[in-house]
Amino acid sequence: MTTTASNMELCFMSIDELGRQIRSKEVSPIEVTEAVLERIQQHNEEMRVYITVTAAIALEQAKKADEEIRAGNYIGPMHGIPVSLKDNISTKGIRTSCASMVAPDWVPDEDATVYARLRKAGAVLVGKANLNEYAFSMNPSFPPPLNPWNYGCTPAGSSSGSGVGVAAGMVHGSIGSDTGGSGRAPANVNGVVGLKATYGRVSRWGVFPLSYSLDHTTMMTRTVLDSAIMLQATAGHDPQDENSSKEASPNFSDKIGQDIKGMRIGLAKGFTYEDVDPDVTSAIQAAADVFRSLGAEVKELELPYVKHCLNTYAATMNPEAATIHYHNLREHPEKLGQGALVRLDLGNVIPATAYVHAQRVRKLMRDGYKEIFKSFDAIISPGSPTRTGKVGVETTVVDGREVNNRELQDGYTNTYSLTGLPAMVLPGGFSSEDTPIGLQVAGKWFDEATMLKVAYAYEKATDWHLRRPPNPGK
Repeated sequence: MTTTASNMELCFMSIDELGRQIRSKEVSPIEVTEAVLERIQQHNEEMRVYITVTAAIALEQAKKADEEIRAGNYIGPMHGIPVSLKDNISTKGIRTSCASMVAPDWVPDEDATVYARLRKAGAVLVGKANLNEYAFSMNPSFPPPLNPWNYGCTPAGSSSGSGVGVAAGMVHGSIGSDTGGSGRAPANVNGVVGLKATYGRVSRWGVFPLSYSLDHTTMMTRTVLDSAIMLQATAGHDPQDENSSKEASPNFSDKIGQDIKGMRIGLAKGFTYEDVDPDVTSAIQAAADVFRSLGAEVKELELPYVKHCLNTYAATMNPEAATIHYHNLREHPEKLGQGALVRLDLGNVIPATAYVHAQRVRKLMRDGYKEIFKSFDAIISPGSPTRTGKVGVETTVVDGREVNNRELQDGYTNTYSLTGLPAMVLPGGFSSEDTPIGLQVAGKWFDEATMLKVAYAYEKATDWHLRRPPNPGK
């Protein structure tokens, strides 16, 4: 069975466009949901995007949305839109495995706040997306999804199922998590948008934690406007999350489409390493030229303490993860994947002094960014310094030097995790191997609207986001 042309278009339509057609009753939530479920049925066994497909629930929610809209009770742009959730996000009555054999059939009693808010906005849940074990490390018991651009390339992680699902037309928007780049890295290699809002902007209650001070709840979509729509539906204070901000949520789409002439954009220089692939360098330089052509002022800048990012991140995340998994590490070590086990053991031997020093460095980083944002409105950089890596290959040769893919990737994303700044990755070009290259845009704390304005201006001036994977799902 092959997805019909009309159904294919429905599957790859943006949330914004689909929402407008649903509102005008040109298409029904039932039609859209059936098209997405058909595509999932065709390709999920091969591509491993979903751990659990919630077809019956999706059709029930779609029918309810359809009835509401026909009765004149349209809620907003997420009403009737198919979404997925990373499978570390609690769903009442629905299996939440965290891609681990520790509790693979756990069924929560409550919905995570982010899902409760999506339900309130009228979204339709089609499934729980694949991920790295506990958002930490790959587990052979839950093989990773396949990158739709090239099955031999990594889908990245840990929100791999979310990124692949959106890219392959198997969902319109997905909620993931991002601790050091877990939402932005899959966006980077799958050619979609991954947005991490300011720390505390989106509730993490009901999302199984990895790191208390670094975890963010994120959204993955096809376009910048779609990410703003999902952020609007999910942001806001949550008293159940002790780190949830009370900062009022603005209309995140208000600045989208505005002129960026005269804006000051920083181009990150010497980001973490000098080992940047020439294809990536060319793409980011071209992006800078696009911003200049739109009237923005682009200047190179040095980011604060970035050469200390990796050590600071490791000294923070690993001990916090070891604390969270204290019981699992002692009671069920045999059920953990080898990668998670090694990293949790590492967290237990990092001295308290290293953790304290790391928090001091984070303070210095934040102070440095405060100074930067006195002179700049946004910062651009690569989503990753390397082109999309091959599955099972841990290193890349750049200018004759062999460099570690993971270390390089993490270094380019975790500066914004350590500081809690909002950051997003969007399609920024393609490599000579025809794999996606991501452009990362970061903004001031709680100024996602300006960050989205900058990202949207670039997206409108280019067509990278319009490309689809070749024969996706095959």
